[in-house]
Amino acid sequence: MSSLAQNQTEAVFPLVVELRRQSRSGEALEVLRDAIRRGRLDAQEIDKAGRMIRKELSTWEAGRLAGRVLILGQCTTSWLTTSLAAVAWGRGSAVGVREGEYDNVMQEFLAARDRADRPDVVVLVPWSQRLLSDTPPRAAQERIDEELAFWQQAWRLATEALGSRVVQVGYDCTLPGPMGYHLAGSPEADVGLVRQVNEALRRHLPAGAYFVDLPQVAGAMGRRQFYDPRRYFWTRQPFSEAGLVRLAEHVWAGVRAVLTGPKKALVVDLDNTLWGGVVGETGPLGIVLGESPDGEAFLAFQRHLKGLARRGILLAVCSKNNPGDAREPFQKNPHMVLALDDFADFQACWDPKAEVLRRIARTLQLGIDSFVFFDDNPAEREQVRQALPEVEVVDVPEDPAEYVRALDAGLWFESAGMTREDCRRSEQYQQEARRRQCQAEHASLDDYLRSLDMRADVRAVDEADLPRVVQLIGKTNQFNLTTRRHSIDEVRRLLAQPGAIGLSLRLVDRFGDYGLVAVILAVPEAEATGKTGTDVLRIDTFLMSCRVIGRTVEEFLFNALLDRARRQGCRSLLGEYLPTAKNALVAELYDRLGLARLADSTTEGVGYAIAVDGAAPARTFVQPA
Repeated sequence: MSSLAQNQTEAVFPLVVELRRQSRSGEALEVLRDAIRRGRLDAQEIDKAGRMIRKELSTWEAGRLAGRVLILGQCTTSWLTTSLAAVAWGRGSAVGVREGEYDNVMQEFLAARDRADRPDVVVLVPWSQRLLSDTPPRAAQERIDEELAFWQQAWRLATEALGSRVVQVGYDCTLPGPMGYHLAGSPEADVGLVRQVNEALRRHLPAGAYFVDLPQVAGAMGRRQFYDPRRYFWTRQPFSEAGLVRLAEHVWAGVRAVLTGPKKALVVDLDNTLWGGVVGETGPLGIVLGESPDGEAFLAFQRHLKGLARRGILLAVCSKNNPGDAREPFQKNPHMVLALDDFADFQACWDPKAEVLRRIARTLQLGIDSFVFFDDNPAEREQVRQALPEVEVVDVPEDPAEYVRALDAGLWFESAGMTREDCRRSEQYQQEARRRQCQAEHASLDDYLRSLDMRADVRAVDEADLPRVVQLIGKTNQFNLTTRRHSIDEVRRLLAQPGAIGLSLRLVDRFGDYGLVAVILAVPEAEATGKTGTDVLRIDTFLMSCRVIGRTVEEFLFNALLDRARRQGCRSLLGEYLPTAKNALVAELYDRLGLARLADSTTEGVGYAIAVDGAAPARTFVQPA
C-alpha cells in the first residue's frame, strides 16, 4: 500500500476517488481492502465500496479473478451482490459477482448456459412468500415438496448444465406468524414450515454444496436488526443494510468453502490468550485458568480450539516467551484442556511475530494466506497486519468471555464437508515432525527416503474416494499442474468417458498413514477435440498434497498411469502445465518425467506428450503396498 494510503485512517472514499482520478486504481482497491478488513466501513459504506470494487474488477481478465459468482433469488439481490463483492475483496479475493433478474431463477440458468463467463459458484436465495402463502390452500407437506422440487431442479442446472458449485441459502420468517409464538413451531405454522423445508434442503443438497442456515444467521444478529420490512415492501429485498452485510459474510464463507476450503491453520498467542496472566511471572500454577469467571472463559476458548483441531484445523503457537516457561502450563497445570500434542508447531521465542509466522508456514508447508492469527496484544496484531497482509488477524476483545464469539465471527473455518483425512490432520503433522527429525539423522536425501519405507496403494477413483478427491481438486494449489476445479458431478462425467483413467494414491511409511494424498485424471483426447478414439489420453488433473512433496510420490503415481494406459492400449499421453501464482513448483515436472514439450505450446500453458510404449519408468523410492 502507498504511504499516502497508510497515513489515512478516515475519509476512505475521498482518498479512493482521488487515487482513481490519478489512474491509480490498484492503490484505490488496496485502500478499500484495508478499510474493509479492519472493519472501518459501516453497512452503507460496504455497499458503496462493493459498487466501486465491482466496477474495477469488471475490467480484469478472467485469470486474475479467484472465481465468478452468480446470485439468483426469489427476492431482490442487488445489494447482496455489491456487499458480497466487498466482503470477498476485504478477505483477499477478487471475485466477479453478478445477479440474475428478480425471481427469475430458471430462466437465468438458460441465459447463463449460453454465456462464455459461466459462474464457478451459483448462490441461490429463496424467500418465503410462496412457502408461507395459503392461497391456494395446500397441505404443509405439499408446500415443502414444491419448494424442494424447485431447488432440486436449480441444483441440477447449476451442476450439470453450468458445471458450477452451489451455495444454497435457507428459508426464514421474520415473525412467528398468526399462530403466535407458542404454536408457531407446529407442522402447519410458519416457523414449523421453515424448519421442515430447511431440513429437506439439507438432506437433499448435492455433494460438495454449502448450506447457509438463514435462521441461525438472523438469530445471531437478532431479527429486528437483520430484517427490514419496509425495504421488502418497497424493493422486494427483506434484509436490513446491516443484515445484508452479515448475510454476505456467510455467503462468502460458503463460496470460499466450495472453491478452496477453509483456512488451514489457527496461530495463537499464550499469555492472556489461552490463559490469564504471564506465565513467566506467575509460574504454571499461577495463571488464570478455571475456578473464576475469567478462568472459565479461558477454558471455554481452549475447548473451542480443541474442537477445531479435532475437525482438522491445525493449531500453532506463536508466543513471545521463554521456551521452557511457555511449555510448563501444558505439562504441570491440571486445568489445561489443550495439550502440546494438539499443536502442529510450537514457537516460543522473542523474534518478531511476523517472522515467526513465516517460519511456521515453512514448517507446515502451507501458504501464509492459510493462516488466522489470534493474539490479545493489539500492537502484535498490527505488526502482523502490516507485515503479512495475507494473514487473517482476529480483532481480539479485552474480555476473554468474548474470545470464542470473536473467532467465530470471521467464519474462517467454514467447510462444505469433512473427510477422514481432515480428522487426522493434527496427527499427520505430528508424524511429519518425526520425519523431519529422522531426515536430520541421515547424510543424504536418498538414504532418508529409503529409510521411510514408503508404501503406496494406487487404485481407480470410486464413489468412496470422490469426496476426498474433489476436496483435493478444490484446494490444492502448489503441486497442481492445471489447477482445474471440478465438482463431484464433473469428475463423474470425466471418468465416464470410454477409456478414461482416474487414479488415487494412498501413502503410508514407517511413521504413519498419510491417507489419500494424490490424484491423476486422464481423459480421451476426444473429450477436448471432439474426435473419436481412446488411443490418446490427455492428463486433465495431476495434483498432490504438499505434505508429500519431495518424496518421489509423483513419480510412482505417473508410473502407475503409464502402466494402466499401456494395458488398455493407449498409444500416447498428453499433458499440460498451466502456470498460476502458486504452482511454479511443478513448472518442469513433465520435463523431469520424460515428456517432450510440444511446439504449439502457448503463453497460457505448456503442452507435453510421451509415447506410452517404451516410456521408461521414473525413479522413485515408493514401493507398492
